[in-house]
Amino acid sequence: MKPDEAFVRRLAAEIEDELESLELLREQSAKAPQGEDTFTLRARGSILHDFYNGVERVFTRIAEELNGGLPQGERWHQQLLRDMSLEIPGVRPAVIDAQLANSLGEYLRFRHLFRNVYGFVLEAERMRPIEERLSGVLVAFRGQVRAFLSWAVGD
Repeated sequence: MKPDEAFVRRLAAEIEDELESLELLREQSAKAPQGEDTFTLRARGSILHDFYNGVERVFTRIAEELNGGLPQGERWHQQLLRDMSLEIPGVRPAVIDAQLANSLGEYLRFRHLFRNVYGFVLEAERMRPIEERLSGVLVAFRGQVRAFLSWAVGD
């Protein structure tokens, strides 16, 4: 096996491991109590927060290994998400499409909110739509990332 091939296979294995963790989060989200008390909302919010963290870890690995590094600046999280929806000619195809990037943007915004407000201000009616879409977003994410990995590995 050539060094470049070993490198890409290692990257693919790391990403597959992250996808398995995201699946566990999806299962937890599906089983989460739907109460609206502060503690339940904090727990549900934590799952959504962790979901986007996992997505961003996948993107971070790709950016570090294939894009030449992470974006810089105050809005680097938003730029990273946008970068993943762009083809970089001569380097790589888009990792995800624009529609999925838009959907993931909702989770990024929620994560920012979750990190920057007191847990007692979380609102069930604002969280519920992204909780309900999590499974479908994960299916799309997993499919598009695996298609990208197939390209990277050369399958």
